[in-house]
Amino acid sequence: MTSLAARLARPEILDLKPFDIAAEANAAFGADAIKLDANENPYPPLSSGPLAAAINRYPEPQPHRLRASMAALYGVEPDALVVTRGADDAIDMLVRAFCRPGIDAIAITAPTFTAYEHFARLQGARVIEVPLAKNFDFSADGFVAALTHQADVKLAFICSPNNPTGNEVDPALVLQVAAALPQTIIVLDEAYLDFSDTPSLAVEAAKRANLVVLKTLSKAFGLAGARIGCAIANPELVAIAARALPPYPLPSPSVEAAMATLAPARQAIHQDRIARIKAERDRLAGLLVASPIVKSVRNGGGNFLFLQVEDAEALASKLRALGIRVRFRPNAAPGAVRLTIGTEAENDVALSAFGVRNQSRPVRRAELARDTKETKIAVAVNLDRSLPRRVMTGIPFYDHMLDQVAAHGDFSLVLSCDGDLEIDAHHSIEDCAIALGSALSQALGERRGIGRFGFALPMDEAEAQVLIDLSGRPFSRFDGKFEASHIGAYPTEMTEHVFRSFSDSMRSAIHVRVEGGNDHHKTEACFKAFGRALRQAIRPEADSDMLPSTKGIL
Repeated sequence: MTSLAARLARPEILDLKPFDIAAEANAAFGADAIKLDANENPYPPLSSGPLAAAINRYPEPQPHRLRASMAALYGVEPDALVVTRGADDAIDMLVRAFCRPGIDAIAITAPTFTAYEHFARLQGARVIEVPLAKNFDFSADGFVAALTHQADVKLAFICSPNNPTGNEVDPALVLQVAAALPQTIIVLDEAYLDFSDTPSLAVEAAKRANLVVLKTLSKAFGLAGARIGCAIANPELVAIAARALPPYPLPSPSVEAAMATLAPARQAIHQDRIARIKAERDRLAGLLVASPIVKSVRNGGGNFLFLQVEDAEALASKLRALGIRVRFRPNAAPGAVRLTIGTEAENDVALSAFGVRNQSRPVRRAELARDTKETKIAVAVNLDRSLPRRVMTGIPFYDHMLDQVAAHGDFSLVLSCDGDLEIDAHHSIEDCAIALGSALSQALGERRGIGRFGFALPMDEAEAQVLIDLSGRPFSRFDGKFEASHIGAYPTEMTEHVFRSFSDSMRSAIHVRVEGGNDHHKTEACFKAFGRALRQAIRPEADSDMLPSTKGIL
């Protein structure tokens, strides 16, 4: 029995044979094979940096590692996913694979993402617009009714959350449309779903004959410049649609950037960033209601707000003068503006342009990644928030100690490490301390308006004293001895080393003295006292611009 994808595909696509470019060569020969098959230059380019490695070689048409990583991310098998140059490329691929010029049509809601119409027009396909219901909500019954008697509608696009209005579409409504239109491929664009609470239909798409889900790493994962996305569907549909792709669609640097971004050690930071963007979206939505020029604010499920303003031309002129770019969407609604959520500082500038006064203190935050041959670490700290706190080093006792530092220091810490624990814990412990200290130093910035100094702490029979000076000058002193070699998988000899690493990476003087009878208590007292010392030293003082030094510099 012929599948729906085979029946809907253009005859020219079905007649195409897959590119014979040794797609399975890496699996058959391994990465170290002598490559004399693709007429490549055997010498690498005269450029430097990790992304320049092997760039003289053609990339895999569908990079095995990246395809597997993205499939795991979305909960499907690799053969149900085709990697594309962003979700835009997936849209173009589908239209070219299934729509015959001058004959076939696509269906879209209105207003929605303009790329659907663009690629259809480019292919010579008709475009059927179905207006959204009141308040820009999606009506499954209305969508089906509008398309039931339309001939040759090959693709029907639904965007959830919708761009530009932010409306989320109930997955049950999408499945209702797919069931009612069994001869049409329903394409659900989930580009912004990471910022929503709506569940994905990726797993469902891999099982159904007429459902495709689009994903992108541009939004939630910060890879807009790398252009990495995918289409998820049943394996046969994926294989047919992929014939419309060029032979080597994905640049090697983009593949490597995506692989680094999707590393397990990075995921906690991505989730923290998403939470921050959602919190900022809610903050701006609440403040913009008070703007004298804003008529309405729609706070949906994306990383943006949909506004309607009184005088769009005047606002555009003002924003140009301030160097602020937004997206005006007059075709969506009168005075419509799509405002992307930026950093806190960028958002505060935007608020002022909309006539909203905001006296928030600059947030002291830092994020960094530290990759070596031994460890891959990602860390985020926020000195002005207590939560979240998530530490995953692979060493449970060390997780507990770093969590104690953040808890008693009263700051948010998200840290994850993928280290060579099969050798021992040394590299992971040391590198996590260096990464955390560096992040704290970055978050402190010029170190204005802080207490600078800080703490003695008893814990049962143990006593720890930690003296700290956020002076900009590293110096470490540790007085204390441990009888036990390990606490769990944590070597006690690393405790002194951890505080030296903190001192060096934070550019601070740290003096630690500990005594007692129980090594667990002594070690924990050191970390808790360090957190308490940090709490005093980083606490904002009355004069936020005061530099705590008579030298005028730290």
